[in-house]
Parts: sequence; structure tokens; C-alpha cells
Amino acid sequence: MQNGLNKITGMDAVKYYIISFGCAMNKADGMIMEGILLKSGFAKVKSPEEADVIILNTCNVKGPTESRMVHYARKLSSTGKPLVVTGCMAVTQKNLLKRYSKVFLGPRAIDKIVNACSYALRGIEFSCYHGEPIKTCLPTPQYTGITAIVPVEEGCLGSCTYCITRFARGKLKSYPLNSIIERIKLYIRKGAKEIFLTGQDISAYGKDIGLTIIDLLEAVTRIEGSFRVRVGMLNPLHVVDRVEELVKVYRDEKIYKFFHIPVQSGSDKILSLMGRNYSVKDFLKIIETVRKAYPYGTLSTDVIVGFPSETEQDFMDTVKLIETVKPEIVNISRFSPRPGTKAANMEQLPKHIVKNRSRRLTEISRRIKYKRNKQLLGKEFAALVVKNIGSWFMARTDVYRPVIISKAKLGAFIRVKVVDATSRGLIGVVLNNISSR
Repeated sequence: MQNGLNKITGMDAVKYYIISFGCAMNKADGMIMEGILLKSGFAKVKSPEEADVIILNTCNVKGPTESRMVHYARKLSSTGKPLVVTGCMAVTQKNLLKRYSKVFLGPRAIDKIVNACSYALRGIEFSCYHGEPIKTCLPTPQYTGITAIVPVEEGCLGSCTYCITRFARGKLKSYPLNSIIERIKLYIRKGAKEIFLTGQDISAYGKDIGLTIIDLLEAVTRIEGSFRVRVGMLNPLHVVDRVEELVKVYRDEKIYKFFHIPVQSGSDKILSLMGRNYSVKDFLKIIETVRKAYPYGTLSTDVIVGFPSETEQDFMDTVKLIETVKPEIVNISRFSPRPGTKAANMEQLPKHIVKNRSRRLTEISRRIKYKRNKQLLGKEFAALVVKNIGSWFMARTDVYRPVIISKAKLGAFIRVKVVDATSRGLIGVVLNNISSR
């Protein structure tokens, strides 16, 4: 394939530029496509102007994100270089991008990226949306960082009435456990200290292959080496019946005490309209168990405000729930109708009401996070140094709180004392380096 591309371009190596948007899964897809391209003899460049072919790895989970993707497609195509559109929007909203690209590749067909680039360079129309690649077995770029993203599954078992992503990602496909473990081991050998396990719904892992998320996490903690693991999104529907097992496996020091459990609404009526298939009571049961086991753990949740037919009382039920469980992180989205979804055909709320509710919940969430962080003043935690920010460093505590420190070494396991707190994070001092099994 590369020899053929060489003849087309007249160059020793086809130069590519890629930009990825959206969730950790989509960014992992971008890295995998890069690995395939590099293995096939392509060369990466830092700007679209230098490239022979450009890859736009899209996300369209929300309306504003969709508009941003159209903007980037227009901007990148204006360079005159052929554009390959990948990611969710390539499947679900190709019509919005056809004027900028002839080549579209869905999330489940990223192993065809070399073919896609070949067609783009020849100006030939090409679309591929289907395939079943085991992404943990596909190449990845040369790894040189602290954090590595490892997809463990793709798709979901849900039928949420507002979600466009499930049309692009499809039904649940769990990757073989041994391939996940080998991919993590590879990253550890290359120096990774932090592993992000990602997927559309990690809590459903294994339901299609006779395994569970507990099997996955137990296998990961048995890997030798010093590293930390962040577990991705956990749907309450699949957590409620095994939350006791989950908090038990989280006891291992390798797993951050971080729980991303999206509730979406504090109203059972709205949850039913969303097609979420769990109740507020189910969510509260999960959080009560998590908080009891890990009082300082980080709880992250997602909320959609302004869902069709949401009344002021429905919204206040959500506010009450957030004030009750006190999440450290609340990812707030203003409802935006996505094409092809059931919710898009429901009666929409006025935008000014949605905007007002978003602002109110944002301020409430900020105050909660500040109070939760202030509770950690004077406390000591184990932490991993993960990022350099100018002359400062950021570390992640074992309960996944970011803490800013003045002197450290990237990738070092340290012990820190919290000396100040803001709504955004903690400020600490390093007490000493620590060993980790």
C-alpha cells in the first residue's frame, strides 16, 4: 500500500496530520490510527499545511460540538489538502461534511485508515462504517508519556433517547481480557505510570463474552509494576447489583478511588423519558456504598439540564440529589436535540430556561466541590506526579484529586500534605517519595 501511495505523491513517505476531539475512547482511536499509519510508513507532521493528507477525528455528542466539527472541516479543507473524516460524525452526520471530504471512516473501521488515506489522495469517494477490529491488538504510536489510554470495550447495551453516539459506536463489544492485559503491560514497559481504562460503558464490560468488570479489574491489579488505574464511566444500571464487589476490588492501591457514575437527572420521570432504566433510589444506593467505603474518594457524575418536559420541580429534584450526594465533579450539559434520536422529537424547552438552570447548577456544584476540597486540609495522601505546568507540577492523589506542588519528578510516587484548597483542586507540599508495589 505504501509503495502505491509513494507513486501518487512522488514522496518517500506520505505525510499526515491528525486532530482528534471528544471522549477518551475517540482519542484512543486517534492514537491507534496513528500507530497503523506509522507502521505503514507514513510520517507525522505538526501542521495541516505540511501534510499530504489530513485526518479529522470527530465527535458530535452535543450540538455545539457538532458546529465545532463543521468549522474545523471547513478550515482544514481550505488548505487544499485531501481530508479524511473519522469518528462518530462520519457515521451519523456525514451529510454535514460531504462538501469538505469524500472519505468517511467510522469508529468500528479505523483499521482501514491506510485505505482511507489512499482514496483521499486519489480523490476517490470512500465510506466504511462496519468492522469488528480488536482495538487492543492494533498498533499504537511510540509511547513516551506518563498516561496511556486503553480501550476495553466499545458500544453499549443502552437505548438512551437522547444519545447519538450509540448509532455510531453500536452495540457492546468487549475486547478479550488477555489483549487488554497485554496492552497495559506494553505501556508499563514503555514507562507509563497511569492507565485510563476507557469505553462507552465499562460497567457492562464482559456481558457479551461471559466476564464482568470485576474480572477485568482483578486481572489488571495482578499486573506487576508501579502504576495507577483510572476506571472510566460506570452506568448505574450495571453497577447497582454489584457495587459491593466493585468497592472491594477498588481497595487495591493500583486503582484510583475515582467513580464516574452519570446520573443525568434527579427526577425518576425524566430518567424514564431518557430511557436510562434505573431510578434515583438505585443511584443513591450506589453512592451510599461508595461513600461509606471511600469517604474521600472522588465522585464524578453527569447531568443533562433542560431535557424535554423537565419542569422546575424536576430540576429542583436534581439539585436536591446533587446537594445530597455532593459529587466532587459534576459534568453539566445543556440538552441539545441530536438528529435521529427520540428526544429530538419531544417538545423542547425554551433556551433561556435551559441556560438559567445550567448556570444555577454550575454554581451549586462549584460550592460543593470547594467544600469537599476544604475537608482535605492538613491531610496526607499518596500521589503520582502526572503533569508539568510551567514551573509547577500536578499530582493525582490516590483518591484522584489534583494537587499542585512546586518540586517533583514526573512519574514519581510521592506523599503529599494538603495545605490549601480551591474549587478547582488542592495545593500541597511534598513530604517524601514513596515506594509502590
